[in-house]
Amino acid sequence: MKEDKPSATAYLIARSTFFLSLDPLLGQHVPQRSAELSRRFAHTRSRFARLLDEVLNSKLLRPLAVALERATVPGIKLHYALRKRYLEEIARDALRDRFRQVVIIGAGFDTLALRLHEAFSEAKFFEIDHPATQRIKKRVVENHRSAKRNLQFISLDPACGNLEESLLSSADYQPETDTLFVAEGLLMYLAPAEIDLILQFIRNHSGAKSRLAFTFMETQSDGRIGFRESSRAVDAWLRLRGESFKWGSGRARIGEFLAARGFNVREVITSETLRKKYFAAEEHMRHLSLADGECICVSELN
Repeated sequence: MKEDKPSATAYLIARSTFFLSLDPLLGQHVPQRSAELSRRFAHTRSRFARLLDEVLNSKLLRPLAVALERATVPGIKLHYALRKRYLEEIARDALRDRFRQVVIIGAGFDTLALRLHEAFSEAKFFEIDHPATQRIKKRVVENHRSAKRNLQFISLDPACGNLEESLLSSADYQPETDTLFVAEGLLMYLAPAEIDLILQFIRNHSGAKSRLAFTFMETQSDGRIGFRESSRAVDAWLRLRGESFKWGSGRARIGEFLAARGFNVREVITSETLRKKYFAAEEHMRHLSLADGECICVSELN
């Protein structure tokens, strides 16, 4: 991403989340609080951008927005929603298992910590993100008094910042505590050496039962990192925004990658996993497009 501007991808996902929440069929997959917060974040863009969003989401032009999605990454909005839904279940399970810290690395405009820190007041939540994106988020949160004392924002570019200096300098972070780390939609933007630094921090500065839940892009048969049916225009847009993918892995190789760095795989979730889990009882939804090529992995220290 560009140094002085919020992440374009963070804005894209916030808009996608809000737009999907308005869908009469698919809106059920977006929590109401998430939809409202996503709307607020999306509306911090320029007046022209907000107006364009409203026009594209109008009943008259909504078919055009649907066609645009089909031409770029079919099923991407639904993918974002189900990805977030599953990660929320993982986080809630960890908190019920007496994990008392949750660290979101590269939080963007995600709403997970903003919502869960209210429900789990005995746990501590930390959001780490690039200062340019986090500045916008904090302003919205502070204007609406949406954060309590158990949520802390730490400004740091995950690609080049030092987690040890930033997170360990917080008096609230406890390095001996079992912690859930979440890196949703982040690692594909980092070089392998940058990923290694994050994994090294988790190994050295968290409890023995700590977990890392993250998403990773799959490397396709032609060597390309991305969604299977995405158009080349998506790659060009990411390059233009300075947010090109740098790292990917095959789902069969992710276990080997993690084992070499001191982690075990608990589960790998694919688009087919999500489809079966959330649509098994809804036959009328099984035909819906769902972007394929980004997996969720839940891992733990070995």
